[in-house]
Amino acid sequence: MFKRLDVGDLIVLDTQQQIGVINQLRMLLPPGDAHRQRLLDTQRCFIEFSNSLKEGFAFAEAGLADATRANDTEAMARYHYCRGGYQKSVGTPTKAIDDFEKGIELSRKNEDNVLLAQGLASRGDKFSVLGLHGKALADLLQAQRIYQQNQLQEAASQIFQSIGIAYRRLGYLDKAREYLVQSMEQEQRAGDRESLYGSTLQLGFTEEESGNFGKALALDQQALELATKTGDKTSIGSAQIAIAGSQSDLQHYPDALAVLDKAEANFAAAGDAGFTGMIAYERGRAFAGLGQLMQANDMFERAEKAPDFNENQRYLELLFGAKAKNLEAAGRAPAALREYKRYLAAREEVANQRQNQQAQMLREQFDTDRSQLENARLKAEQARLTAEQELKDRQVETLERVRSWQEVALGLLIALLGLLGFATIRQLARSRIWKRMASIDPLTGAANRRGVDHFGVSAVRNARTLHEPLSLLAVDLDLFKRVNDRFGHAAGDRALQQIASACQHALREHDLFGRIGGEEFLAVLPGTTLAHAAEVAERLRSRVETLAFEDLPSDLHATISVGVVELSADDGSFADLEKRADNTLYRAKTGGRNRVVIAGECSFDAAASEPSATEPEGAAQATS
Repeated sequence: MFKRLDVGDLIVLDTQQQIGVINQLRMLLPPGDAHRQRLLDTQRCFIEFSNSLKEGFAFAEAGLADATRANDTEAMARYHYCRGGYQKSVGTPTKAIDDFEKGIELSRKNEDNVLLAQGLASRGDKFSVLGLHGKALADLLQAQRIYQQNQLQEAASQIFQSIGIAYRRLGYLDKAREYLVQSMEQEQRAGDRESLYGSTLQLGFTEEESGNFGKALALDQQALELATKTGDKTSIGSAQIAIAGSQSDLQHYPDALAVLDKAEANFAAAGDAGFTGMIAYERGRAFAGLGQLMQANDMFERAEKAPDFNENQRYLELLFGAKAKNLEAAGRAPAALREYKRYLAAREEVANQRQNQQAQMLREQFDTDRSQLENARLKAEQARLTAEQELKDRQVETLERVRSWQEVALGLLIALLGLLGFATIRQLARSRIWKRMASIDPLTGAANRRGVDHFGVSAVRNARTLHEPLSLLAVDLDLFKRVNDRFGHAAGDRALQQIASACQHALREHDLFGRIGGEEFLAVLPGTTLAHAAEVAERLRSRVETLAFEDLPSDLHATISVGVVELSADDGSFADLEKRADNTLYRAKTGGRNRVVIAGECSFDAAASEPSATEPEGAAQATS
C-alpha cells in the first residue's frame, strides 16, 4: 500500500482519503519501528499541506533534521524532495534545485532507482521553470525510463505532463500539445483530477502561445473547474491568473482585473508568495489595455521586483516588452527606448538559451544513444565469452560435439560483430546529422549562431592568409514584432522562413547567410570588397521589400535595414568585425530603416525614410 501511495497509484484519491491511508498504515506499524514511521511522515509532507505551504516547509525542515540525526538516508532523500517542492513558494528556485540534487545523490548511494526517478522528475520540472529545457528533458526522460524498467506504468505516464511542459517552454508547441493531450487522456482514464488540472492548464498556455486565445480561455476555465473541485487554493489561483491573461489577450480587461483580485485572495489564503510578480504583470497588462497607463507602469515596476520574475528571463522578456509599449503610449519616449533595449536584450538571451537548450537536447540524445550502443557492445562481448566458456566445458565430451559448438560460436560471433558494425555505421551517420543540425537554425534552415561564428572565424583566417577581401552584412527586419502582433506568431514564423530563403537565394554559393537570434541575420561574403558588398546589401534590401509572401495575408509586407563592413587591419577577430557591422546596422535603424548603410559612409541607395508597411502611420520610430 505504501509503495502504491509513493509512486502515485493512489492519486485518484483526494487529499483526505490519502491521509486516511497513511493513518491506516501507521496503525499497522509494530512498536518502535522509527524508520517506517519516518517514511509515512514523508508522505504526509507531500500530501497534507497543499493549502498551508509555510507549515509544509517547516514540517519538512523538522523531519529532515530528525532523519539526519538518525542517519536514515532514505527518509533524508524524501524530505529533501519535499522541502524542495515548497522552496518555490517560500524560498528560491536555486534552493529548490539544491534540495533535489541532495536527494538524488542520497538515492544513488542507496541504489534506490525508483526514489532516484522521483528526484529526477522533480528536478526536471524545476529546470523547465528556469528555462533549462535541455537539462529538464534529460531528467524527465531518464525518470520515465526508470519507471518503465520497474513496471511502474502509472508513474511513467504521469511524466507526460512534465515532458509536454518542457517542450512548450522550448518552443516545440506541436510536440508539447501531443504530450499534454496524451497526459490528459491518461488522467481522465485514471480519474486523476489534480494531474488533469495541470495538463489542462498547460494545454491552455500552449494554445495561448499559438495565438488561439479563445481556445486558451476555454481550457483555462476547465482548469479552474477542476481546481475548485480539489479545493487547492494555489491551483485555483494559478488557473485564475491564466484566465486573466487570456481575457487580456481578448481585450476583456475589466474581467481580467476582477479575476486577478480573486487569485490574489486564494494565494494569500494558501500562504503562497510565489506568484506576486505574475499577478502584478497581468494587472499591468489590463490597466494598459484600459488606458490607465500610470497604474500599469506601477504594476510593471512591482512585477520586476518580485522573486518569480527576477530570475526568469522568459518572464522578463514579456515584462520589458509590455513596459516599453506602455511608456511609449504615455509619451515617455526616452524611457520607452530604454525598456525596449532591455526587451531586445532579454529576447536575445531567451533565444540564445532556447537555441543552446535545443543543442543540449540533441547532445543528451546523442549521449544516450552512445551509452545504449556501448551497452549493446558489452552484452555482445559477454555473450561471446559465455559461448567460448561453454565450448571449453564441453570439450571433454566428444570431439564432434566440440566442433559443432565451435561452429555455432563462430556463427554467433560473426552475427554479433555484423550487428555491432551496422550499429556503429548507423551511429556515425546520426553523429554527422546531429553535428549539422547543431549548426542550423531549425525555423529558417539558415545557419545558426554557432554555424555563423564557425564560418566567420574560418573566413577571417583565410582572408588574412590569402590577402583577400572579406565583407560582412548585418541584417535586421524592421519593426517585425508588429507582424507578429497583427498577424500572429505562426504567420510571423512563415514570413521569417520566406525572407531567409529569398536572401539565401540572392547570395553566391560560397557565401553564408545565418540567423543569429530573433529577427537578426548575418551574411558573410568571402572575397568581396566593401563596394561589391554594398551592392549585394542593396539587392537583399530590394528583394525583401518587393517580396510577395506565399500563403500569407496579401497586406503583409516587410523591410530590412543592412549594415555593411569590410575586414580591416584593426579587426582582431570575427567578433570585432561583427561588432562594427552591428554599429553600422544601428545607424541604418536610427536613420529611418529600410536602408543600407556602409561603414564610414552615408546611406547607400537608401529608401525614403518612411515606415515599414507593417507599421501604422504616425507610429513612434524607436529602434527595433
